[in-house]
Amino acid sequence: MKIWIYFDILLLMYKFILSLIFIFLFASLGQICAFDKDLYVVSYPNNFAGEALKNNDGLFMLANNIKLVTKKNFLINPKEKRVYIFDVKFTLPDKEVVSLESVNFPLKSINKNYYVDLNSLSNLFGFDILDENDYYLLKQGKELGVPFQKEKPKGIVGLGFSTAKDFSDIRKIDLNSDVNTISFTWFSLEDSFGNFSNNADIGVVDYLHEKGYKVWGLFNNRFNPDLTHKLLENKYSIENAINQIVMYAIVYHLDGVNIDFENFSDLDKTKFNYFVKKLSEKLKKTNILLSVDVTVPDNNSSWSLCYDRKTISELSDYLVLMTYDEFTKGSERAGPTASLFWVEKGLKNTLKEVEPTKVLLGIPFYTREWIEEPSGKIVGVKALDNKDLKGFIEENKLSPQFDKKYGLYHVSFYRYNLKHEVWFDNSETMSNKLELIKKYKLGGFAIWKLESAGDSSWISFSNAFGDKLLINIGGTKNGE
Repeated sequence: MKIWIYFDILLLMYKFILSLIFIFLFASLGQICAFDKDLYVVSYPNNFAGEALKNNDGLFMLANNIKLVTKKNFLINPKEKRVYIFDVKFTLPDKEVVSLESVNFPLKSINKNYYVDLNSLSNLFGFDILDENDYYLLKQGKELGVPFQKEKPKGIVGLGFSTAKDFSDIRKIDLNSDVNTISFTWFSLEDSFGNFSNNADIGVVDYLHEKGYKVWGLFNNRFNPDLTHKLLENKYSIENAINQIVMYAIVYHLDGVNIDFENFSDLDKTKFNYFVKKLSEKLKKTNILLSVDVTVPDNNSSWSLCYDRKTISELSDYLVLMTYDEFTKGSERAGPTASLFWVEKGLKNTLKEVEPTKVLLGIPFYTREWIEEPSGKIVGVKALDNKDLKGFIEENKLSPQFDKKYGLYHVSFYRYNLKHEVWFDNSETMSNKLELIKKYKLGGFAIWKLESAGDSSWISFSNAFGDKLLINIGGTKNGE
């Protein structure tokens, strides 16, 4: 009798320990340990479409079963971890039907299989996802929604760019509560036909919306002048690019689109205006904001003269003025990323033809370490994020000195007969830049990039805008 009692106790303890192990694995490795149910299309149990898997990152279906759900041909690219779906038609909120030769979605590798996000897929193909307890059912009839906003937000835009791709990335980001908008670098021009590669995550967007943030998507041209020229010279390619941008913006519930086309010929200036004009017309029908990145005015043909800032500002909601890279990797001599006087000069020249309320002042959260020979020849340039500055200064036992010429702090030292020097902002000099937003009544600021911030980066924002709360996107860091 006692033996059986001991056996029962041991069995209960064994089950309890297994349960604890499972809970731990699910919490820490949610992508591996997940709940799955069968997936059906339109009716149960006739149209089985494999399994759907739900974990901490969202709801996913097996990519190999895409045709069962969409009736479309597809191609899985394991190298890019992306699936392409062909011959797609969807209806915009104004009932215009748009045709795309292909669209693409990022894949997640889970348990050695490729999965695709079911929520973004259902948005594109018009399915409602019904949880029927024992299975998921996809029902036709869902209409693409648009953001609720009918006008530009009141107050300044506190924009922060981010290279994060999923929840594990955004949970590492701390930011000041004056940041109210996050733009993710999810979309890149893939070819001259106007197709964009897509790395977006709808779960991240919806989560940030719940936290009160606006979310924009950045679309870049890979800084490729030849690719950009081929795109802009063909109106069919422009139309396809615009349809892709609008489609992704709606499917992923974006509040805004940011166009980051850089390094293209000034001969394509007028054609770029046409592209922005047509994109603006279509986005206005969807309540999605449009912002365009531009450099400060100078005589560089492919980095500055390519922008018609006046026209672009009239067509868009905001102009992101990239007031950084004063001295770049290709510069012949060492210098700062964004000196105060250079920033204000570039801003004033921009405001000669652009309304101040449309300008978002670029704020770099990085600088550069310059390495020079005794002759002054540059032999090395290294990017240095704000979060790494304190460690860099302490490691090299440096004493920063204020540089009146540039309105920044400066350090230098020698190693192996080579001079190393860095110019950088501290809270005082950063505050001087932020004061320009008030002085010229600008629309806000745009930080490149949130991942580069150190805690000290935000002190000046608290001083300028009166908010001292430092927030981690996954929850409050200070003050709660």
